[in-house]
Amino acid sequence: MPATRIISAPWVVPIVSPPLPEGAVALDGDGRVVAVGPRREIVGGWPGLPEQRAEGALLPGLVNAHTHLELAHYAGAVPGGNGLVAWVEKLLALSRPTEAQARSAAEAAARAAHALGTAAIGDVGNTVNAVPGIGAAGLQGVFFHELLGSREARTGDALADAARERDALAATTGWPHKLGYVPAPHAPYSVGPDLFRRIFAEAARIGRATTVHVAEGQGELALLLDGEGPWVEILERMGVPEGSRTPGLRPVPYLASLGAFDGPQPPLLVHMVLAGEEDLALARRHQAPVVLCPRSNLHVANRLPDVPAMVQQGLDLALGTDSLASAPDLSLWAEMRALAGAFPQLPPLVWLRAATAGGARALGLGAMGAITPGKRPGLIDVSLGEPGDPVAALVREPRPKVRWMERAWG
Repeated sequence: MPATRIISAPWVVPIVSPPLPEGAVALDGDGRVVAVGPRREIVGGWPGLPEQRAEGALLPGLVNAHTHLELAHYAGAVPGGNGLVAWVEKLLALSRPTEAQARSAAEAAARAAHALGTAAIGDVGNTVNAVPGIGAAGLQGVFFHELLGSREARTGDALADAARERDALAATTGWPHKLGYVPAPHAPYSVGPDLFRRIFAEAARIGRATTVHVAEGQGELALLLDGEGPWVEILERMGVPEGSRTPGLRPVPYLASLGAFDGPQPPLLVHMVLAGEEDLALARRHQAPVVLCPRSNLHVANRLPDVPAMVQQGLDLALGTDSLASAPDLSLWAEMRALAGAFPQLPPLVWLRAATAGGARALGLGAMGAITPGKRPGLIDVSLGEPGDPVAALVREPRPKVRWMERAWG
């Protein structure tokens, strides 16, 4: 693939190799990376090609591995601090937006995320209202169609009902051509074992990783292990048989018993705030990515997962913002800064990798997440607020200035 142009920068941060001072990237006509290296070598190797200059650090586009754009209408409207169950009850008490309102808010949020340097997204939705906005904003990624036991009870077949909803949207507005699709279970307290098995089997059939909220709150552990806690009464009111969601197992072993790791791609394990040694060991054994959403965790329950233990175990980490109902914005920069502040003993590159290569791996986006030959990650020019180590500066910058130099796709 012949190079057609060059982008150079004071720093090029490929993610999978050390940062390059005065580096450059040669691109072909489709935006794929042909070569990356010191500027003098790239410019000398392709004399006469037009060169565009970045002002700060040149990075691959970011990957937000977990958000809920359909909740953008509720931005700032759901108080937190009292745990997951209380937060969910407050969310459900709010009046629902119209479809038009939900779609408009989702598109605005998607465009804001793109402006902050996000190239791809793992969006989770009970409805498909956010899908048109994802395409309109120029994002690619995966849409996880989130299914709950209540949908199964209402329709008799949650998977079939979700497929009809997807097909109806595709027939009317079209489906974004760079957005994958896979059904997803919500959480161990909201999905019964049979539906879990069927969702995992369907994800395996289509060869995609699904996603699941797991080990997110104390109520979840109490339900699974002992059949106690606040979810018990809620499930009773919904007519869920007593004990049907109390396997006596921790969250990740429970998912394993339902076939979570039987397919070619392990699911994304989101939050893992209360993950224990057994949960982490299983995630490592099956190479399941863990998606961190730190600001949401702090808002909902004032608690973060044991990330140093995850790093010590060698787990693959990705980064998400969760929704605007539990986070102030969709800035992955703010998520990185929150983690760097909470865990100063860990290298800043851990967070930058999670927001790029880690998210790309988790979502199965092989062309994204790093600046290496053959990839088409999109390139962003990010301001550096301090001299010295560019990775540390990027992670610590409160509000970096971001400029797109090359979009990830058309």
